[in-house]
Amino acid sequence: MRVPPGVHRARLGGGAVAVLVVRSGTWQWMNEATERIWSAALSGTVDELAERMRADGFPGDVEAIITRVVEQLKQAGLLTASGRGARTLPPAMPAVTAVAAPCVRPGRVVRALARVGLVLALGVMRLPMRARMRLLNCLRVLPPAPPAVAASVAAAVPLVRPSWWPGRIACLEVSLATVLAIALCGRRAHWVLGARRMPNEAHAWVWTPTGAYGLSGRDTDDPRRPWAGVAAAPPIDPYE
Repeated sequence: MRVPPGVHRARLGGGAVAVLVVRSGTWQWMNEATERIWSAALSGTVDELAERMRADGFPGDVEAIITRVVEQLKQAGLLTASGRGARTLPPAMPAVTAVAAPCVRPGRVVRALARVGLVLALGVMRLPMRARMRLLNCLRVLPPAPPAVAASVAAAVPLVRPSWWPGRIACLEVSLATVLAIALCGRRAHWVLGARRMPNEAHAWVWTPTGAYGLSGRDTDDPRRPWAGVAAAPPIDPYE
């Protein structure tokens, strides 16, 4: 068994795990027991796991439970018998929730770029998630955005959101518009897709080496329910 390409994972604390399948754009939340079965299916140690679960007093028919979970993982796109993919669980992203310093009111030029970025984002959002991620991966050649540029653009995008727009303009669109507007400035920011637990929620924000933008209001990072970045485009260098 292998993990198909484009599967991302993060631990959310409290035994919860969030998984994003980029190919389908779907989220999965699981507990540690399910993650153990997932890992055992990849390493071919399902029989050993079943013995440990019985020794630990796990209730019910252990083999039947494992078989059912493995089948559910296959249906969710988290396991495949084909030759492509990894034999281990996807690695976790570095922490990406340190909030950056706020910005003063952006100027006209920045607002104009923010409008263009928002128009581009609304168009890009029509693409499948896999295509969006691939497109943003091209930005990895740009130098990282300095604090002044990132903060100014992040402040401008919400200000130019049109009230007459009939469709959705929420965290996905705003964060994507911010990344694209920063790219129009010749700089790189990262589009982060993350999650938290109880109740399970997904969110999107912007990250640069100087901090994160979009973790405010109802989406403020809560130490009791911390956000965890699950996937980012372009990928984040842990040494950046």
